[in-house]
Amino acid sequence: MERRLQNVLKEALAQHQQGRILDADRLYQEVLQHQPNNVDALHLSGVLAMQAGNPGLAVERILRAIAIAANADFYSHLGEAYRRLGDLGRATEACRAALRIDPGHIHALNNLGVALLDQGATGQARDLFAQAVQISPRFAIALNNLGNALRLLGDRDGALAAFQKAVQADPAYGDAHLNLGQMLQDSLQRSAALGHCRRAVALRPDLAQAHNNLGNALREAGLLDAAKESYSKALRLDPYNGLILNNMAQALQEEGHLGEALVWYQRSIHADESAARTYANLGSCLQELERFADARKAYEEALTRDPNWAEANCGLGRILGDEGEYDQALEYYRKAIAARPDFSPAYAGLATIWAELGRLEEAEGASRKALRCDPENGAAFALLAQVLGRRLPDEDLESMRGIECSAAARASRMQPLHFALAHALDARAQFAQAAEHANQGNALQEERSKRGGQAYGSDGHRAFVDQLRTTFTPELFERCRGLGVESKLPVFIVGLPRSGTTLIEQVLASHSRVHAAGELTLATDCFDSLPTICGISGTPLDCIPGLDPKSAADVAARYLAGISCLGGGKARVTDKMPDNYLYVGFLHILFPNARIIHCRRDLRDIALSCWLTEFRSIRWASKQEHIVERIKEYLRITEHWRRVLPNRMLEIRYEETVENLQPVARRMLEWLGIEWEDQCLKFHESPRPVRTASLVQVREPVYQGSIARWKNYYPFMQSFFDKLPPSA
Repeated sequence: MERRLQNVLKEALAQHQQGRILDADRLYQEVLQHQPNNVDALHLSGVLAMQAGNPGLAVERILRAIAIAANADFYSHLGEAYRRLGDLGRATEACRAALRIDPGHIHALNNLGVALLDQGATGQARDLFAQAVQISPRFAIALNNLGNALRLLGDRDGALAAFQKAVQADPAYGDAHLNLGQMLQDSLQRSAALGHCRRAVALRPDLAQAHNNLGNALREAGLLDAAKESYSKALRLDPYNGLILNNMAQALQEEGHLGEALVWYQRSIHADESAARTYANLGSCLQELERFADARKAYEEALTRDPNWAEANCGLGRILGDEGEYDQALEYYRKAIAARPDFSPAYAGLATIWAELGRLEEAEGASRKALRCDPENGAAFALLAQVLGRRLPDEDLESMRGIECSAAARASRMQPLHFALAHALDARAQFAQAAEHANQGNALQEERSKRGGQAYGSDGHRAFVDQLRTTFTPELFERCRGLGVESKLPVFIVGLPRSGTTLIEQVLASHSRVHAAGELTLATDCFDSLPTICGISGTPLDCIPGLDPKSAADVAARYLAGISCLGGGKARVTDKMPDNYLYVGFLHILFPNARIIHCRRDLRDIALSCWLTEFRSIRWASKQEHIVERIKEYLRITEHWRRVLPNRMLEIRYEETVENLQPVARRMLEWLGIEWEDQCLKFHESPRPVRTASLVQVREPVYQGSIARWKNYYPFMQSFFDKLPPSA
């Protein structure tokens, strides 16, 4: 009988080692039925119970074995069983008991390290894992755990080396491949990361985290469909995992499916409301949808959960920078960098702030720091190309071209990179290549806008211009005479984007009595508020014929309240939102004494400049047909204003301004009713922030290099230019 039971125990162990849990347990129980005090059967059946997910039963069986004959193996496994039960105190005691019996017991050292790691004693855990590895250099489990401890302690190089050794020690160890893949991903070694993530899934197909990490690697490689498939597999294994739900949302956002991404972010928050990561990513999605107030709330929610979350600090920095709150923006970017010194987007954000403030050397330095952290940061390259122009080193150009040729380049990185290449090649007079990169960058922008439900509708805009022309008639202006307010504080600088509005504002801002407020949304906000203020249901244009003294004064007061706090007591405040050319009639009713300056430029140069510029919110500029249509509608409405409001706008031509600035500047100041100051001719010395695509040009004296620039591109873009209306 005893010999037979020994054979049964031997077979049970064989089945156990082959992973046949049910067969092994049946055989262990057969031994224990005849020999209840068989310590090996008690111990091994306890280990089996732990592996089967029943640590309580494991504790019971291993304690029975220890009561008969204690040894280091028994205590080591007892410690792990207690840890899985969540009883970390007893887990630690059991492992220490094993080490008192055998101080060099590598499994007890490893298990004690894991228990201490769970208790937050990361340094002690690291030392125990290192001790186990020193005794047994190919102990893959301890090497993997050592990597985890080192990663938590911020030793990324040490962690990476430990995971690599774990994989070398046991190539079939799925958890080590999983961790190594994630570590390589964090270190931007994307190709190698993808290989180890694939291997982890092959070895651990039942592990949700393996599929999730593979999804992350595929997303970083730009393989978004495959990434979503991996996330779906992960969610089938773990349907309510907030991190995986968040990652699915990120893939959808990267594709441009912003509405779907919002749904997945909300699902992630529902699964785990404590995750700062998800709120920060939700904020970025809302920001991309231009829902800035909601985005700000999401970022703030993230920071209530983790004040050091880099993405949330960086996101708030972007919003504050766009609002002109530069000191606060810088503070948030610095918080992001303090939390993650290698966080490339925060350095790119700093670079943008410095560029807008005219501190171009600091902008270049921050851009280069962003690129050291992430050599494929397209936005950093774009700003660098904008700041340096022809001075951009050849090495930077070659780096950009290298990324362009990468098979794993992501569309989100390529879009700004194409515009950066267009800018750099234009500065080098390589116009054919610049045109091609502009084509590719705009194609990516247009595709993204369509997927995000933000595609431009030229028919809708044409209908809006029709309504403006129908509504704002000479009869309406006669009826509205005397409405509005007498203030001369606002100065509206209007025109198409890239028509010279920034230059004109910079010249005026150099005058001691003028404050430049930049591109304000106040006029459109006031226009959109008309139904509420007038108390009627309908569109803002429906409200115009019914304006009365009170409603007109209320809307005007709303606008003045917005600019008065910006003006600092100056006599004039400029609002250079280009699209205000659409609202000239509305603004005339509100402010009959306010001055309007209309910036004009050769339409071909405007069209080309729009095509070469990456705009964040001008949807019509990413498709040539839309640019042509928008320019035609611009001509229709501005001609209408000239007809129904003759001499209401001072018309300034860009070409005349750069050829002979002084008489143009004098004419503008006379139009504004303020005295001449020579400082207006030194506009490029002004320290005021500039937040447009012209932020570098306005830091330089006037030059004529942008006049008739379109001729450089005519051989490559003839059909585009030929479709444009003739420039007046």
